[in-house]
Amino acid sequence: MVRQGFSIFLNYHFGVKYNKIFENMKSNSKKNVNILKGFLLFALIFTTVILCLNSCSKMADNYKPYIKNGEQIFTGKVDSLVAFPGKNRLQLRWLLVSDPKITKCKVFWNNGADSLLVPVQKSDGTDTIKVNINNLTEGLYTLDVYTYDDAGHSSVKAEVTGTVYGENYINSISNRALDSAIYYPDTKDVEIKWFGIGQGAVVMDLEYTDSLGNLVKKQIKSATSYSGVPLGFAETDTLHAFQDSTTFKYRTGYLPVDNAIDTFYTDYREAATILYVPPVIPTTPDNLALNAPTVTGGSASGNAKLTDGDRVSYWQPSSGERAGSNVWFYVDLGAQKTFNSTQLYITKDSKKIIYYEILYAKTESIGNNQTWVRAALVMGDPKSENIQQFSNVTGRFIKINIGLQDAATNIHVGELEVYKR
Repeated sequence: MVRQGFSIFLNYHFGVKYNKIFENMKSNSKKNVNILKGFLLFALIFTTVILCLNSCSKMADNYKPYIKNGEQIFTGKVDSLVAFPGKNRLQLRWLLVSDPKITKCKVFWNNGADSLLVPVQKSDGTDTIKVNINNLTEGLYTLDVYTYDDAGHSSVKAEVTGTVYGENYINSISNRALDSAIYYPDTKDVEIKWFGIGQGAVVMDLEYTDSLGNLVKKQIKSATSYSGVPLGFAETDTLHAFQDSTTFKYRTGYLPVDNAIDTFYTDYREAATILYVPPVIPTTPDNLALNAPTVTGGSASGNAKLTDGDRVSYWQPSSGERAGSNVWFYVDLGAQKTFNSTQLYITKDSKKIIYYEILYAKTESIGNNQTWVRAALVMGDPKSENIQQFSNVTGRFIKINIGLQDAATNIHVGELEVYKR
């Protein structure tokens, strides 16, 4: 087979009969072997050169569109091109890494029908360019970006796609639903209870009139724990120094995607205030946590002052417990019990608390990887006395998880009381 193939190669390229050469070689064995090796080496080199020439020809074909009118000079191409969605607009960002000759960039969209010229003052280093393209209709866009120098040379294009949001997206979002609004005449506070909130919601704006007649604007944002874990929105909020016989209004803001440059808001909605007299504090025997065993983050033996019935005596977390800006304790109610209210007394630095969670467990013991269920989440600025009501839950253990402003926050927790109202 090798002999036949080599014969075809020689006949095709040189018009030589291999059989004749081979027969002549037989007369002198050693010499002819060397000649045959030479022919084989020559054939291998010749074939390699032909294949390389053919490959280079195909590679050149890829550049024909850029050199069909002769040799061209190109400016440096933009790098790291990204599109950020917005409300009837897009923001483009890119880097100019090299080529100090660049003096301008140009953005094209709608198949080149629309464009935007961007003057550039190139520095010696890497430049970041940000461009807003406004007055766009809602939809998906493909944009091409070129660089230019003063001689009219341009770069090859950089391409990116981006989504523009508008009325269609606004019509798809909804304001957060209000469960109830309770006014406490003695403190002039309004406690708001919310239902769930839509996906993509990042902020809520509230407006009300305070007891001095001033307009107050309050903004509530989605929260994260000290370790960066998303906590979402609290189920309750409080409006302080609220003017009696008035109302408040609220709206919800959304981001369609994480890197959107605009927040999309619902219309404001007014809420009616419900006048409400706070319940009488239950008698001591109704406190399910009274004298119950406790466990804290710093000691398995816990601290008996948390449930001793004395709201003045207190538990102070150690510096080691506060190192992660988070402290906790849990109480063993002794059996499965149904409850729907807690009273937590914080006698020092309560305003340095970011949030606290009320958790419970239905198990008969607490393990290393215990799963806790959240009964309520209270965001920011608790008072010395914190009465928190929630739907009925049943469990043997109740846990309070407190997020601190920082590790130096030295709180005192006087008492945890648990009730079924």
